[in-house]
Amino acid sequence: MKYEILKDAFGHNSFRPLQEEGVDAILEGRDLLMILPTGGGKSLVYQLPTLLKDGISIVISPLIALMQDQVAALKAQRINAEMISSAQSREDVEEIIQSAYRGDLKFLYLSPERLNNPSTLAMLRGLRINFFVIDEAHCISQWGHEFRDDYRALGNLKANFPQTNICAFTATSTYHVTDDILRELRLENPLLLKGKIFRKNLFISAQRRISNGQEQLKAFLHRHKNESGIIYVSSRKKAEDLSIQLNLAGYKSLPYHAGLPQHIREQNFRIFVNDKVDIMVATIAFGMGIDKSNIRFVAHMSLPKSLENYYQEIGRAGRDGEDSEVLLLFNAGDIAQHKRFLDEIADSEYKEHLSEKIDTIYKYATSEVCFHQQLAEYFGDTLDPCGDRCDNCIDSDAKKENITRESQMLLSAVYKTGQNFGKNYIIDILRGSKEQKLLANEADKLSMYGVGVHLSKKEWFVILERLLELKILSIGEFSSLKLTQKAVDVLKSNIEVTIKSSRLQINVKEKKVKRVEEFDFDEELFEELRAKRTELASALGVPPYIIFSDKTLKYLAAEKPYDKASMLMVNGVGEKKYEQFGEEFLEVINL
Repeated sequence: MKYEILKDAFGHNSFRPLQEEGVDAILEGRDLLMILPTGGGKSLVYQLPTLLKDGISIVISPLIALMQDQVAALKAQRINAEMISSAQSREDVEEIIQSAYRGDLKFLYLSPERLNNPSTLAMLRGLRINFFVIDEAHCISQWGHEFRDDYRALGNLKANFPQTNICAFTATSTYHVTDDILRELRLENPLLLKGKIFRKNLFISAQRRISNGQEQLKAFLHRHKNESGIIYVSSRKKAEDLSIQLNLAGYKSLPYHAGLPQHIREQNFRIFVNDKVDIMVATIAFGMGIDKSNIRFVAHMSLPKSLENYYQEIGRAGRDGEDSEVLLLFNAGDIAQHKRFLDEIADSEYKEHLSEKIDTIYKYATSEVCFHQQLAEYFGDTLDPCGDRCDNCIDSDAKKENITRESQMLLSAVYKTGQNFGKNYIIDILRGSKEQKLLANEADKLSMYGVGVHLSKKEWFVILERLLELKILSIGEFSSLKLTQKAVDVLKSNIEVTIKSSRLQINVKEKKVKRVEEFDFDEELFEELRAKRTELASALGVPPYIIFSDKTLKYLAAEKPYDKASMLMVNGVGEKKYEQFGEEFLEVINL
């Protein structure tokens, strides 16, 4: 019977990997946790059993737009489904509830906030519920990337409905998050199904952002003319400004962010989903669970907060299995920006956890290891290098630098300190630091003390990360560095260690910047802009900062706008300031 419904109701000739196992578990009344990449077909796993079982399925989903999409899709298949949300009138809600009482519905979608309402629980007790579905289950874990308090309370479902099985679904879950989901939902003898992380239809690229990244974005979009895609940016202003810029360049785009009125957000979402525009320029407020299948590309204009965020966001490309491309633009300033937001967090353990996530995605972006392989390992999966589905694997012609000598220095320092210390301690030894801890341990008596002063701390960190990538070093208990068998071969000069020259060159450049900045900028251009500002201020008889602040000049020196539209995108430049001074500053920038 399930095969007939698979074909008749859903149009598929066969199940995708793990789908049938999930369907069978639900039909048998088992609790289920299914971790399946976006596009793997999670919805079918709970929708098909509902059509074979008596009663109604209650689906808990975090977003109104997502619920609307799924209800509309079910109705299009002539399956009776409804949702209850805060956007509906009391009369509409009451009509839906009566429909459920009569047994007319097969699916009822609720938000977690609604489910945690006592009146909703009372209403549910009057229904014949066959099972509960928790969609986007990672939201229940504070160690995940989209934690929501109302999801945490879903653990009470078992207490209120002890005889009803619970089926939880997510696309992203580390070991830690998986344990959290199982524990918080109090699942009983659940079947855990975990799909492969690798999505072979995605080609992954990562590039250091040059200026504001718009030239790199344009080259990327040139390969995707008239195709549907999402561009993620870090702020509401950037979403609106970049959308305007793209429209001026001939693309059809709309912005999406939490600052827009709800009706505008919903309108823009509908226009995009209905292919009336090609590109959505969005903050992370957009996209969780989006069902649009023909998204051919996803671009990030800056570093996401975590690999979980990144994996879920790139997962919106190629849900239909067709070839798609994702681009990540980043620089070191992105880390500073993310970590600045951690200052408001009081919980030191949680703050450290989030800080590690930021460090991990930066290492991912700068690494020479296959991007798909890194993602797989992060989520507890194994994968050989993809070969030709990421630019790390196909970029074999990149200029390499031999760092065997430096690697031997670092490995020797690890060995001579008993493999008992972490990264900072070892690098401080190499650079001859006068840190009290080193001197107390008589590290200054070691032969390796001070032998690495020719490299900056940042450069040593890059080399150390390369040794970890190559599994020449590993991380042990209390973050201590440990030698592997490969380390012995390096120390004996049996194998060479190489690194992309660009990784060290970039850090040499950063080392020369004697300041703490949120972002990189062209210092020479900054000084030229300051001279122009002084000239204009002198002519007008006003203080220089009245024209533009230093911060605005740094933004100009970083983003290097080339016309009015791009200059108006720069933080600190408005229409009036442009009318007064814009052309003169553009002349300096475009010399």
